[in-house]
Parts: sequence; C-alpha cells; structure tokens
Amino acid sequence: MKHKLLSTAAVLLLVLLTWSCTATDDEIVQTPATTGTRPAGAQRSLCITIAPKPAFAEAAITLPDGKIGPTTRAVQTEQGTEWEEGDVVWLYAWFREAYDSNAFDNYSALKYSGGAWRYLTEAEADEMGLNDDPQFNRTLIIYDGYKVSSIKGYYVGNGKPENGIITIPAPDSNDAIPVMEALGIKSPQGNSEYWSLTFTYRCSRLRIPAGYGLEMTYFRFFESYDPSNSVLHESLFSGLQLPAADKDRDVFLLPVVDGKGSPITLTRNGRAVWIFTPESKGVDEEYYGLSYTLSEVGNGGVRPGGM
Repeated sequence: MKHKLLSTAAVLLLVLLTWSCTATDDEIVQTPATTGTRPAGAQRSLCITIAPKPAFAEAAITLPDGKIGPTTRAVQTEQGTEWEEGDVVWLYAWFREAYDSNAFDNYSALKYSGGAWRYLTEAEADEMGLNDDPQFNRTLIIYDGYKVSSIKGYYVGNGKPENGIITIPAPDSNDAIPVMEALGIKSPQGNSEYWSLTFTYRCSRLRIPAGYGLEMTYFRFFESYDPSNSVLHESLFSGLQLPAADKDRDVFLLPVVDGKGSPITLTRNGRAVWIFTPESKGVDEEYYGLSYTLSEVGNGGVRPGGM
C-alpha cells in the first residue's frame, strides 16, 4: 500500500538529530528475510538521519466574535520540535539487486534514547516480540550488489505489536498521539547507504479550551499500523463526545468525510455553544498538519450553527 505524501506548512530546525552510522558485530543481523534470492557478501549498516518533529500550521477559523484567527504562525506540539525519550520510529525498506530483479524488504525500528536515535537492543526487540519475525531486522543493512529502493518511516506512538499489529490510541484517549509518516530521501551524493527522514502529520489537531467539551458526528483517524508491510489502517468513526476538561487539550484526527470538512461542536455544561466546520479542501491530505484552535465563547454565546 503506497501513500502519497503532500507537503505541509511546517517549521523544521536546520540541525538534524542523528544516530551513529556504525554498527557492532552484534547489531548486524546476518540473514534477512527475502522474497527473492537471499543476498550474500559484505554487509554495511544504513545511516539514517531523522529531522526534528514538524510544526502544525494554524488553519483559518472564523472565531465566535466574527474575527478571523491568526494563520501566520506555526504551532508546535507541547514539546516543540523535540522528540521525547523512548519515542520509537518504525522503518520499512525495500532492497533490490542492482542488475537483476531479486528484491526483498525488511522492517526495523529506531528508538530515541539519550538525545540520539539508535536501533533497538536485542532485549528491547525481544520484549516487543520482534525477534521471531524473519522479516524484522534490528539493524537495516545493505549487501554488495544491492541498492536501497526506498525507505519509509512511521510514528504511531510507542505501543508494541500485538499479533503483528500496533493499536493506535483513539482520539478520545488520554494517550492520543499525532500519527506521522516520512518518505526517505537518499543522500544528495546518490549514496544509497545514507538516508534522511522528514516527517509530516497524517492528521489535524483540534485544540479545545479548558472548560469546554467537543462533539463530532463523523471523523476519521488511523486506528492501527502493521509494521511488517507499512500499512496504516484508517477508519471512519461516528459519535465522538468529549467531556470538558480543566485545562486545554489536543485531539488528533481528520475532521473530514469524503474530502469535506465535518462539523465540530464546542459544548459547555453539556450544551452546544458553537458549531464550526473546517473549510472544504476536497482531499483528505490537505488537512494533514493543520491545527484548529477553538476559542472560548463569550457570555452572550453564539447561536449553534450561526457560524
């Protein structure tokens, strides 16, 4: 399954976070699974550079007072562009023999630890139930005579696979996370051992003010990820009802059905006080990375549907 990555307004730091390009003998797995002829010969570990987290781009909203919300700033996650200790990025790589049709694919994972990215240790991979999967390689390696066709990366939270599938926390969960995807870019020098990953969001962010709840009839979000074939499973959901909280909070989902914005109802004391519908954009991808900062409603309120 291939996903088309579209550009999104994002602020990226110029300094990239990297992990070591070297690998010890213990880190190199000798026998990757293949769908063609198993390669032989010298092995070299791939070097992967991961950019900081992207920013969300503030989307235009007609606020309850009739003013247009600011759209010129980029809005960061709570941690800015910093990855957090223990974050896991999943990798999926295609390898092809340079002068033949033999090909194979492997998946792996990187963990953010001590301010840098590294491969999982054998114990960490074992705890996640990965070591028994012949398609999993703790260290992505390239063999003489082969080249890397492409690499994709995914951030789906830090859950571990259960029966091969990683469940992504639902938008109404306290553990909700923004799903991200990256398409690897090969070194400008054309060296297929060196790749960089710059992530984009596969969701929008709704920022709900303290003391307000949220209701949506329909929305979409990614409910699971299969690292063995790099497939994100997307679903159409209905009936989202979030009670008021004592502080601002973020919800990550796609406020869209069939390419059109889905109405978002802001509630207070169980009553609808403002109904907002994101601008229709025609395709889901145009909602990726957008942030909708919902506003508090004044004492007079706004007639539901009036916006």
